[in-house]
Amino acid sequence: MMDKKELDSLEKRLREKREIEMNRGELQNTGSVSEKFPKIVLASRSPRRIELIKLLGLNPSVYASEADENSTEKDPAILTQRLAFLKAEEVQKHFDDRTLIIGADTVVFSGEILGKPKTEEEAYRMLSALSGKEHVVYTGVCLLYGEKKMGFSEKTVVYIAKMSEREIREYIASGDSMDKAGAYGIQGAFSRFVKGIVGDYYNVMGLPVARLYQSLKLFSKEI
Repeated sequence: MMDKKELDSLEKRLREKREIEMNRGELQNTGSVSEKFPKIVLASRSPRRIELIKLLGLNPSVYASEADENSTEKDPAILTQRLAFLKAEEVQKHFDDRTLIIGADTVVFSGEILGKPKTEEEAYRMLSALSGKEHVVYTGVCLLYGEKKMGFSEKTVVYIAKMSEREIREYIASGDSMDKAGAYGIQGAFSRFVKGIVGDYYNVMGLPVARLYQSLKLFSKEI
């Protein structure tokens, strides 16, 4: 597992390379990502991430990680990056070093880190805490190709309208809460309670599509 210093170094390297290439006007397609990486594996079975990565014109294989995701890390940006690397590194063991592994992890932060609820009562507690307030969604992403690696964490601020107890209970009863960080999916029935966002909408769904695409183009130049 990577420590904070290593994660900060990877994030800084990605940011600096992106700024340099944008200033030079070099951030252009140099062959498609799929041509550079003919074998791509998404270390997640999330139907939302599978749907989103296809927006990039990619059709990766899917292999869910069995890594232990328990952590005491309190910083959501660091946590999501660490877990994304942990998932990708575990999945990489099952493939050759000519395979690009993409790992991701998403949490909701509202004074405390909220992952996926384990019970309906936990989902109720999460949604009650989010009701009428703003919170931040963090998604960490990891790219692994052989010994080369790159990672980042993206954040989006979400504003939620006040929800009544009945509205919360009815939403939970729909079954839409149980496999999502923070107990909600922005793209579904919960959208009626989302007053607005600041940042990447797709990040809230579980994968920051635009930043991932730019990162893949930069990463491909290092291979």
